[in-house]
This record gives sequence, structure tokens and C-alpha cells, in this order.
Amino acid sequence: MTSIQDILIRAAALHQAGDVDLAARLYRLILVIDPAHMDALHLLGLLKRRSDQRHGATIVARALRLQPDHPSALINQAGTLMAMGRLDEAMAHFRRKLVSEPDCLPTLTRLGTDALACGRIDEAERLLRRATAMESGGGASAVTLRCALERCATARSIRDDAADPSLPPGLVVRGVFRDSSGYAYLVRRFVQELVAAGITVRLVDLNYGHGDNLPDDAIDPLLLSLDRPVRAKAVLSITTPPAVECIPGLKTINFSMFEGVDIPPLWTALGRRHDHVLVATDSSRTAWLRGGHPHDRIHICPAGVDDIDPGGITPTVITDHMGRRFADYPVRILNVSDFNDRKNLDGLLRVWVRATRREDPAALLLKPGKGGGIANRVGELLKQVAAQVGRPLTQVAPIFLVEGKLSDAAMMSLHAASTHYWSMSHGEGWDLPMAQAGAMGLTLLAPDHSAYHAYLDGRVAHMIPSAVTPGIGAYAGQSWWSPDEDEAARLLRAVIDDPAGTRRSAQAHLLEHFSWQAATRRLIALLRELDAL
Repeated sequence: MTSIQDILIRAAALHQAGDVDLAARLYRLILVIDPAHMDALHLLGLLKRRSDQRHGATIVARALRLQPDHPSALINQAGTLMAMGRLDEAMAHFRRKLVSEPDCLPTLTRLGTDALACGRIDEAERLLRRATAMESGGGASAVTLRCALERCATARSIRDDAADPSLPPGLVVRGVFRDSSGYAYLVRRFVQELVAAGITVRLVDLNYGHGDNLPDDAIDPLLLSLDRPVRAKAVLSITTPPAVECIPGLKTINFSMFEGVDIPPLWTALGRRHDHVLVATDSSRTAWLRGGHPHDRIHICPAGVDDIDPGGITPTVITDHMGRRFADYPVRILNVSDFNDRKNLDGLLRVWVRATRREDPAALLLKPGKGGGIANRVGELLKQVAAQVGRPLTQVAPIFLVEGKLSDAAMMSLHAASTHYWSMSHGEGWDLPMAQAGAMGLTLLAPDHSAYHAYLDGRVAHMIPSAVTPGIGAYAGQSWWSPDEDEAARLLRAVIDDPAGTRRSAQAHLLEHFSWQAATRRLIALLRELDAL
């Protein structure tokens, strides 16, 4: 006769293998036999939270009523509650976990970083030092803890400087300004323009210790010099809500954005800890409001574009494995994207494979991701979409690939080498490459949704119809937009067949209304209005 333990082992194996329906049936069978079976309740709750967090949390809560100090159930429930935006309850579960396991490194780290995020610097430092004493491996965890302790020290110095009348008044800006991400570029350009406008800035690297940073010679020396103390009223963080850390006595202002229809519950809860949120577009503001953020604590400050003459840039020489030159194609279409679900590279490549022919006078240039090792992943994706479409890649117009992290100047060179910019993204908070491409005179093919509505329309760009659809991956359980691939294929074909007749330019519009100088004037006005300067 099969025992409950045998059934549990089989159910857990199925759970691990992804056969969730059969695993759930076996967990429920155990609970029919023994309604108070702690492990079956706990594991069933973990399984159900994949599709319904609230239902999963309810089941795990039943398990914890049976065994309140069950370590795995406590930490798993805490993670679920965080994702649901129930931060106080989540931290209470972590504290209960610490009582049952005082030397638990992940629990100490989580409680320490949350205390730091809330501005409880002394408590954060005590917890993080305890965690450091537990860390013996010297790996990524040790680096994370060291950086968190350094951020404690920085927070303390910013707090103390704010009370020092001998220091010049100014603004503290926090962000990962050393890497090649969109947020880093926002930090660099806003800070450069703030300084040009006469604002004294202390620039603080977020410092997580595992960033793939640009070399110092690729960063404006001005930014590397802005480490002097200031007497600040506020800290402006330019990042996502989970990376914001409050400092006692100073206003917490976060410049962020969001790409989907509404922000996740965790962001809603974190945003309520902060005094104000700034976003670049109305689509981001709407997403925050739909998530429950207070109307009077969210404000719009657009990002910007640079006035750059493509003729003054030496275009990057780009060749493929067959020795073909990107510059030899009259229609040269650029896409710059992270390699993730939201950027919809599979949709973009599917349209390219469907719509183009080998003899076309057109080529696609992809800059996917920020690191190396992307070529194989792009190659696999191309094989998948070719199989979906039913066309061999030998019949498709060329695709060129640029890998690795690039400086700001090198990114501009990619734009200068191109005639068109094309996105099939599922949602954007701004899309710096698209906006800058428009400012440099490229013809734009943009999805008709999210941030693109802030600075583009059908008069200055080709807008691809899009519909709200369920998100996947990191956006599972939320909604985003899906561009119409049939319409995109029709548009792409038209652009290739008649580049002169389909020429549109957003350049004058973007340079007149969305310069970095105008964006920074808006930022300064907002900060003064919020008594942050």
C-alpha cells in the first residue's frame, strides 16, 4: 500500500519537473487523507501561487497556523507577501524566520536591506554586520553585503551633511551612472545638465558591486568628480522603486518609469514609502495611478534628446560573417534592445523573416543586450522564428549584429550608420534609442502605445497598431501591448520598396520640445515646487 510519504515524494518530484496539475492532485489527495499535513499544505500553496498569489498565500497561511515556526514556509510566504505588496506582513514573517534560525544569512540580508531602504540606518548596519559574520564563501553574497554596508555609511554621511550649515546647498542624485543601461544614461544626462544650470550636485553610485560598468575613460570626467558633500533637502534617485533607499530628514524622490499597463503591487507599496515619484510620460503616470499610487505624489518630467548632427559622426563600420557591409544597403534599419521578453525581439525578427527578401536593398542592425555572448542566443531565436514563419533564412534580407557594452559615443555612431529605427516592443517608459534616432533624423517605425505617445504620432513617425494583451515572463499576471505583426510587415515592406516616399521625420518636433535642456528645466522647476531644492 502506498504511504502518504511516498505520495508526497512523487508529488514533489512532479512539482519540480513542472507537472503542476498532477502534483496539485496528489497534494490534495494527501490532504483528503490528512487535512493537517503541513508539508502538503505548504507545497500546494507554493504551487498555486504561480497562477494566483492570493490563493497560494491563503494555503501557506493555513500551513503556518499548524506550524508557526516552519522555516521554509515562513520564508516562502514572506516572498509571496512582498510580491503582493504586503511589505509589513512580509517583514514580520522574515523576523519570525530569524527567531527560528538566528544565523540565516538570506533572512539577515533581506531584513537589513529593507531597514536601509526605509532609512533605519543603524538597524540596517547591525543586521548586515551580523550577515557578514555568517558569510564565509567570499562570493557574490559577500560583495553584496560589503556594498550594502558602504551604502549605510554613505546614507549616514548624506544625513549628517544635510544638517551642516557650512556646506553649500545642493542636490544628492543616486543612480547606476557607470553602466550602459537606460537608467544610467538618464543619470548622466540629467546630472550634466543640472550642473550646467548651476545646481550643486553630489552624485552617488548605487553600488551593488556586480555591475558591468563602462571604463572610466568612457564616462564624462565631470561625473566622476561630483563626490563632494552638499547640504541637501532631498535625494533624487533615478532608478526602479526596489533600489531606492530613504535617508532620514531628507525628502525621497524617485525618477522612475514603467513599461506595462499598471505597476506591480510591490512597486505600489514601495512607492508609498517615498515622498514623490517622477515619471517621463503620461503612460507611466497612468500605470502608477492604476496601481493605487496617490495622485498628488506623482509628476511628469520628460526625458530628453541631444541635438547631434549625424554628419559629424564617423559611422561605425559594421560587417557580417560573409564580409557584407551594413553601409552598402540603402535602407539601414536599427534596433537597440535588451534581450528580454518585453523588447519582443522574436516578434521583430518574425516580421523581418516574413516581409523581406534576400535581394532587398535593406539590412537590419541589431544591438541586443549590454554584454557579450549574445550571438548564439540571437542565432537560436532566428532559427525558431524561421521555423514559425516557414521561410529559410537564406531567403531573408541580411541581419547584422553588434555585441558588447558600448559608450554613449559608440551608441550614437550606430544611429549615424542607420536610416531607420524600428521597435516592436511590448511597452516602454521612454525608449531613449528611439527618441534619439528621431532627433538625428532617422525615419521611425514605432508601436502605437505607451511612452511613444508622449513624443510621436502619425505625422512624424510610422505608428504600428497595438492591442493590450497579457504579459509573460517578468510581466506575467500583468498586461502590456502587442504590436500588430501583419501591419508591421506591411509597413516594413512599404519602407523597403519606397524609402523616399515613406520618409517621415520627427527631428524638428523632438529637438523643439524634448531637448535635455528643456527636460532639466522641468526637473528643476518640479524639485523647487516640491521644496527639494
